[in-house]
Amino acid sequence: MSNNLLITRFAALPATLRAAVWMSVAAMCYAGSIAIGRHLAPDIPVLQIAFLRNAIAALLMLPWLLRHGPAVMRTSQIRRHLLRGAVSSVNVTLLFAAVALIPIADMSAINFLQPLIGAALAGLLLGEVIGVKRWLAISLGLCGAMVVIRPGFTEISLGMAYALGSAFMGAVVSILIKTMVRKDPPDSVAAWLFVIQSGILLIPAAFVWTNPSPAQWALFVLIGAVSLVLHRTYNRGLQATDIAIAMPFNFTRLIWAAVLGWLMFAELPDAWTWLGGSIIFAAAWWLTRLGHDRAKLGPPLTPP
Repeated sequence: MSNNLLITRFAALPATLRAAVWMSVAAMCYAGSIAIGRHLAPDIPVLQIAFLRNAIAALLMLPWLLRHGPAVMRTSQIRRHLLRGAVSSVNVTLLFAAVALIPIADMSAINFLQPLIGAALAGLLLGEVIGVKRWLAISLGLCGAMVVIRPGFTEISLGMAYALGSAFMGAVVSILIKTMVRKDPPDSVAAWLFVIQSGILLIPAAFVWTNPSPAQWALFVLIGAVSLVLHRTYNRGLQATDIAIAMPFNFTRLIWAAVLGWLMFAELPDAWTWLGGSIIFAAAWWLTRLGHDRAKLGPPLTPP
């Protein structure tokens, strides 16, 4: 069966089914990327992992750039791209620092806090009207985070602190990107992200550089490719149908993270991770429904 025929048949599927496929692939890619990062972390510095992940993803976008020409990279908001790249660099570094220390399922659960923190920041920094129901959703999500972290019952580890920092920085990115995708195409925004993050992370990565083995280079190519697929499928899943319909499929990232954690690292998420992650996701989904009904959420959060 030719590629064109497959594309035509896929495009003819109901929007909900197409969104389910795109978002499920994105969820698998997210879990896969942090699992590869976790595998590399004992031997390769986190800054180097973050740099090579973005540099290779940028190289893998070259065929797209050659096909469409340099005009696709034209932008009138280069300062915003630079700021977004700087904040995203901190975000992805904290992400890989976290998964080097805590189970990847815990990282996935905490990552669901991003839309909740983003909504709170939008109210505090952008003057958006939050309302009682949205504050309740945000509060519910924070309660879910407390279930995962369990302060007072277990010691709050450095890895969990990194995870919370990554969720916060990811939410800041969401505030920056709210206007960016209104002027630039999503693939161009992704390309600028990979290029700028590579430039920012190059110098700190050079100071801690460790020469990867051939097997590790293969994993870096894989994590770059997976990250590229993650960004492009996530955006397409949210373009296919309403955010409130597509978003529940994003919860499968916790399932995939649990499976990969078990297969690769013998990590079995406890009941608290599942319960807390479910509460956080339910709160994020509720918040998305509220925002969709009021049409004030703007573009969705992008993955790290």
